[in-house]
Parts: sequence; structure tokens; C-alpha cells
Amino acid sequence: MIGNHHHMSEFRHNTGLLIASFAGMMFGVAAIPFYTLSVFAGPVTQDTGWSMQQFQSAFSFIILGTLFGPLIGHYCDRFGARRVAIPSIIAFAVSLSLLGLVGNISLYAFYAAWAIMAVVGQGTSPVIWTHIIGHHFQYHRGLAFGIVLAGSGVFAAFGPATVSFAIDKWGWQGGYFFLGVMVILVPLPLALMFLKPAENVEKYPAVKRSDLPAISGKTLGQALKDYRFYVIASSFFTIAFGVAGLISNMLPMLRISGIPDQESIRLIGLIGIAVIGGRLIMGALLDRFWAPMVATVALLLPAIACLLLIGDISTGEAAIAILLIGFAAGAEFDIVAFMASKYFGLSAYGKIYGALYITLFVGAAFAPPIFGSVYDRDGSYEFLLHIIIVLIPLAAVALLTLGRYPEFEPVQQ
Repeated sequence: MIGNHHHMSEFRHNTGLLIASFAGMMFGVAAIPFYTLSVFAGPVTQDTGWSMQQFQSAFSFIILGTLFGPLIGHYCDRFGARRVAIPSIIAFAVSLSLLGLVGNISLYAFYAAWAIMAVVGQGTSPVIWTHIIGHHFQYHRGLAFGIVLAGSGVFAAFGPATVSFAIDKWGWQGGYFFLGVMVILVPLPLALMFLKPAENVEKYPAVKRSDLPAISGKTLGQALKDYRFYVIASSFFTIAFGVAGLISNMLPMLRISGIPDQESIRLIGLIGIAVIGGRLIMGALLDRFWAPMVATVALLLPAIACLLLIGDISTGEAAIAILLIGFAAGAEFDIVAFMASKYFGLSAYGKIYGALYITLFVGAAFAPPIFGSVYDRDGSYEFLLHIIIVLIPLAAVALLTLGRYPEFEPVQQ
């Protein structure tokens, strides 16, 4: 029996892994493209003459990258996270710089560069970073997931303003090059320094193999025969659709309500803070309580936010709604990663989480154009807000059907 000392030693022994994974998440494919899209929109469309719809459609190519999630997870399971993450970090940095180089050639070249970025950047996605944490944390896995995944929230808090400064100084092409340089300067050295193959635990001083989580669980094929996989996938497809649609359309929603743009932009900055809080708080709660119960409560928050956003709203109501949405956005990645490790084990975690990651990200990627088309048709978002008020509670409550965590026989290594 591993004592409380060993519980606490998880963080002490794995500090480097946490730092490297946090930085990788902060400057990864799940953070940079999403949180800088609106910053680049104005400068790129003004310079190229593309419509806003043409520019924002580039984000849809992120879906292409998520389709490679299970494959990335397979390589991670087989070869270790280091061998996947380091080449991908370099390729992701190069592909970001490529966006600035091809943007003036043609719209289709820009789309092609986005597709390349989405594919080569999958080795910087949460599939990689949660794989690392899941294989080195057992007793504080939820909190460790939360710390690492909070990296995207940190980028959401400071990234847009920093990129905006770079664009003002060097133009939008320079802004993309700036992002590529940042990826090389921050996560790459940390990955080279701290990421070690999971199987070579002797490279971790003071960590014994007996202190690491047992490698056990279902294969991807077995998971696909388990009803719980489809409950998790369908629930988070729905929740991701609602949360991403609300975040990506928050500025026009607030504008419709009569809140000035400058005030709206300040309010939207609360999303990053709420994402960080959601990931850390949710991570700590998942370690202590049954995950479906915690998830159901947290994921009901966007429905409450929708109630606040209907009709004319005050600045205070808008702030509360944004905090609720941001908290849920921070919680969802934590919950999916934690549930994947608890309900399906760690032996094929990369492939299973990669498959679940597809459903989450596809839901998020489809949301902006659908929300935009409804707005173009109706001049408001009230129809979708009412739909989300119904769908998100159903998706959240469905998680209560998952039952107890299964027990797996450890695989001897």
C-alpha cells in the first residue's frame, strides 16, 4: 500500500513533466489557433480582401487534424510522448510561420497551410499532455490534468493581447512568425529537458516503478464496444458545440444587448481567467468525488449562462454568463481526460482519448459557422440559446449513467 508520503511525492517527482506539459498545452494546437482567430481576422481581411466568413472558415480545417488524434495516441502509447511531442512542436512552429508566408498567395494556399498546421500540430494537443500526466499520476491525476490543461487558459488570458501587439509592430504576417518563434523558444526547450520515455522510469530520480500508476485497461476495440464510450462522446460533442458557439459569438451577442464593444472586449477577457479556474478547481474535485456527478453540476453552467444572455442584459449579467461559460470550457477537457483514464484505463489511453477528442473538437469546430448562419438569418441568437438550454442539461445528466469506475487487472511490465 502506497502511503500518503507517496501521494504527495507525485508532484515533487514530476515537477519537470508538469512544467513541460503546461508549456506545451499553452503553446499548442488547442490554444493558439482558437484564441488568436479573432485577433488576426481584421488585419488579414483588410489586407487580402477576403470576407470574414472566408477567413473564419480556415478554422474548420482543425477538424482534419483531430481525425489523426487516435493515430497520434497510438504512436504515443507505442513509442512514448517524447518521440511524438518534440517533432510535432517543431513542425507546428514552422506551420504557424507558413501561414504568414502563404496568406498573400491565395485563399486556398492559406487553407492548405491551416490543414498542414492542424495535422502536424496534433502532437501538441491534449492527447499528448494528458497521456504524460496519466502515466505518472495516480492519486492526484485530476489536479495534475487541471494544472496542465490550464495552460490554454493562460494563453487565452495573455496571448491575444501579445499577438495584437506583434501585429501592430510587424503586420499580420509577422504576427504568425512571432507565434512560431514563441513555440520554438518556450515549449521546445522544456520538452527536450523534461520529457522522458514513460518506459524508462529510471531516468526519473527517486521515482520507483511501483510508485507509478499500473498500466492496465481496455483496448480501443473494447472501448468502442462499451456504451460508456458513446455516452461520453455524445455528451461532450453537444457540450463542446454549445460552449464553443457561445465563446466564438460572444462579442456580437453582447453588441445585440447594447453593451459597447470596448466594454464587451474587457468582459470577454474574463473567459481566460474562468478557464484557468475551471481546470484547476475541476481537477481537484475529480480527485475527491465521483466524476459524473461533478461533471453534471459543472456542465449545467452554460445553460444557466444562456438564460442570462436572452434579451437585454446588464454588464453584471454578461460578466456572470461569461464566467460560467469559461468555467465549463475549462472543465470539459479535464473531465474527458479523467473519465477516459478511469473508465477505460491506461493501456490504450492515447488511442481512446484521441477518439474522444475527435468528437469534442468536431462539436466545437461546427459551432461557429452554425451560430453565424442563424445570426445571418434571424439577426439574433435567441433560437440557439433556447436550444442549448435544453440540450446541454440532457447531455450533462446522461453522464450519470456511466456507473462506478471499473477495476482492471494490472499488466506486468
